[in-house]
Parts: sequence; C-alpha cells; structure tokens
Amino acid sequence: MIDGRNGILQALLDDIAQRFDVASAAVVLPDARSAALRISASVGLDTAASEGLTAAIARAGHPIARTFAEPTATWNLAPINPGGPALRSHLPLVVRHDAVDRVVGVLALAHDRAIEPDVRPDIEAIGRLAATAIDQDGAG
Repeated sequence: MIDGRNGILQALLDDIAQRFDVASAAVVLPDARSAALRISASVGLDTAASEGLTAAIARAGHPIARTFAEPTATWNLAPINPGGPALRSHLPLVVRHDAVDRVVGVLALAHDRAIEPDVRPDIEAIGRLAATAIDQDGAG
C-alpha cells in the first residue's frame, strides 16, 4: 500500500515526466533510522536502474548525495556514469522552520534535452510541493 506522502510524490513525478519530457525522475530521502539515502518515489526507473541508482547515491561524491550537503540546484549536467539519458538535474527539496532551511530530499531528473531556464520555475514549484509533503509527513 502506498502511503499518502508517497502517493503525492508519485503524482508530482508523473506530472514532471509528462510535462517536461523527463525520461526518469526520483525523489531521494534520507532514511530516518540509518541516514542512508533511499528512493522514496520514482518514474521511469525499472528495477535494475533503481538498484543502480541506490548503489550510486550511497557514495558521498555522487551528485545527489552532494545536493544534500550543498543545497544548490544543478541543471543539465552530464551524468557521471555512462548510459541512460544524456543529462541530469538535481534540486534540493528545502523547508524552512524558525528561519532555518533544511534539506528534506532531492528531486533527481534524467533527460535527453536541456531543461530551459523558462520552465525551471515550474519544476522548482513542484519541488516545493514535494518538500512540503515530505515535511508534513515528518519523514524528511
């Protein structure tokens, strides 16, 4: 059974994939017990790709892991591992409490065409919705 948060995250990823020509997308969260990174919701990832991404994000230097430490969006980067779509984009999912920003997740996108600056605000808005869903669930 999909819980409410995962259902919302899945709907947001489905929307991104359809509207922005994204081949795959994932929301990555730190596990509450171990702090290891895990894929909470995804679109366009088969089992092998999901397992490969899970193994890759366990390495501290991976761009998704770095986005937790350095919460700046990166757009249209070449992947560090060959295969799949030509470009990657990573957005920190940030919430603010008591004037302090906290990264609760990362939105990772894989795509063949560049995400142009004029559509980035729409994707960032979807990222804010995802961050809110994670934060309200208390799982971020």
